[in-house]
Amino acid sequence: MLRLIAFAALGALLGGIIVIAVGPPDIGYAVAGVALPVCIFATVLSLVGRSLGSAIGASPQAVQQAKDARRLGVARIDTLRQTGTQINDQPLCELDLSVQPLNGPAFATTMRTVVPVTAIPTFQPGTERDVAVLLDGGPEVAFIDAGELSADERSRLRVPARASLPFLPLQPHQRIVDGRRRGPLLGVGRAGRPGRFALFAIVAVAAAAIVVVPYHQSVAQAIIALEDGRLRPDLRRPEALSEAQRALQEAIGHDRVVSITVAADFVIAQAPLTVGDTKTDRWEYRYGQVTNQGAASSQPESAAEQFSWSDVAFDRMWSLLEEGAEQVDRPVGDAPLYLVRSTDTDVHSPTFARPAGPPQVTFSIGDDYGSTSFAAAADGSALTAR
Repeated sequence: MLRLIAFAALGALLGGIIVIAVGPPDIGYAVAGVALPVCIFATVLSLVGRSLGSAIGASPQAVQQAKDARRLGVARIDTLRQTGTQINDQPLCELDLSVQPLNGPAFATTMRTVVPVTAIPTFQPGTERDVAVLLDGGPEVAFIDAGELSADERSRLRVPARASLPFLPLQPHQRIVDGRRRGPLLGVGRAGRPGRFALFAIVAVAAAAIVVVPYHQSVAQAIIALEDGRLRPDLRRPEALSEAQRALQEAIGHDRVVSITVAADFVIAQAPLTVGDTKTDRWEYRYGQVTNQGAASSQPESAAEQFSWSDVAFDRMWSLLEEGAEQVDRPVGDAPLYLVRSTDTDVHSPTFARPAGPPQVTFSIGDDYGSTSFAAAADGSALTAR
């Protein structure tokens, strides 16, 4: 189970990294910030569990059942080795044992167990300890306190030399429950390893998908943007801008806007709550998603400032930037475009000197030494430098 958790966390971490690269970075960082420690913690516990693979999983109930069945014996400690692993600051040791059961033939085995530092003198090579044999024939044993064997039984038990005994290896990662061996839900041996790896891969991919799917639009756009050497699409280009327009218009619920700002990484539209209303909200398209950011900081004075999405030739925006950059011999860079109605110059109009004229697009091209402003009609015509 720990391995499944570790791989699920690994998948979530990879998904978080993907979201950091192509989606909302704050979401990606939050996911990665949780997944990374979980992955590390589960991996460490899994490795500790692996180091305990040949430790005896002896519950108090299993030991008591062995005592009740008189499956007792004497074990001689032939070798004690420290593994380098500590559990609760106590060393995990590997013990070579020679065991003489009260009933049945003697055998040799090797087990791992935590030996408290203060108890190490009682586990020195040559020391004999009373044990409970958890299953008939062994090799699983558990150390018990002296006194379970009678003096007569203890005197009859002689542990043969290890070299003369058959070696019975412990089956790794086994627990003794109700007199039977029970292994982990997922095996750890070579048998079934391809199946386990496939399961781990499926779990990791599923976890990554859970994180990434809500931002699938960002991922799809990033794949396309990679052709231009970018991790995210340039929303000023026709294909990406068309998708942003569609998403914004769908979210707003109508086609009227007061202003549109088109940048490389986002598109902002200020749109009325309803057509003809002056109450205006700010909508943002970023990372493939639309968010309503509430009331716009600047509210229009009249509904005459509104215009329609269809009044703008969005497929001409990138071309306008390129034309302006060519005129001043500068790169396009990160120049944003701003679309709003032009000022009404008709002195006889009730909206004179107000932004109620034909929609227009404005932008600036330049560098640290200066810039040139440009204006054009919303249909992409009549580009002029100011």
